[in-house]
Amino acid sequence: MKDGYWLVGFQYEFTGTVYSLGRIPRCKKAMLKHLRPGDRVLVAGVGHGTEAVEASRLGADVTAVDLSETMLKHFRRRIERENPPGPIRVVHDDIFNVQETGQYDMVIANFFLNVFSETRVREVANHLGTLVKPGGYFVVGEFVLPEPGWRGIIQKINWYIAISIYSSTTEAVFHPVWDYPGLVKGAGCEILDIEYFTIGGVSLYWSILGRKNPAPAV
Repeated sequence: MKDGYWLVGFQYEFTGTVYSLGRIPRCKKAMLKHLRPGDRVLVAGVGHGTEAVEASRLGADVTAVDLSETMLKHFRRRIERENPPGPIRVVHDDIFNVQETGQYDMVIANFFLNVFSETRVREVANHLGTLVKPGGYFVVGEFVLPEPGWRGIIQKINWYIAISIYSSTTEAVFHPVWDYPGLVKGAGCEILDIEYFTIGGVSLYWSILGRKNPAPAV
């Protein structure tokens, strides 16, 4: 498999933490408060695994998926270092090859959907939605959709600096900020909560909690 993060994977977690002044790690863990012990959780594009390790600590049964062996190498090292209480299933594969339809209480896509083109991101979000149990959660943590006015200018600058770096060093596609709440809704989920993470009074990151619509009664 082609590894789009072989060049920058080693510093991915550190750079994101410094760049966001610690907001990105907080964003990644924000919606884990909705987990119950024994819940099945899938983390798509797990990277270095901040939310996967924390979900294990909360008693969840965690599956972590990433196409990048570089990222998974660092994630496995983190597991060895932090020794989370439960086993974490690590899957080195394309997310589309995960076909466990309706098997997860929570599917998490944190700073993962932003690597895709407009057409592809809808396909990925919709596929992730199929993995969520009826009544389960779909969580997306991302850069906020810019708002009108001066705050929107700062939000755009924050995003375009990040995507300029990663589109030039990885296989991430250069694009504007996608409508992530719209993608969650398009995947068959209703928005239950959005938590914002701010710097200097400007919202720069958000964690979006969607719930999969239950299957209609027969």
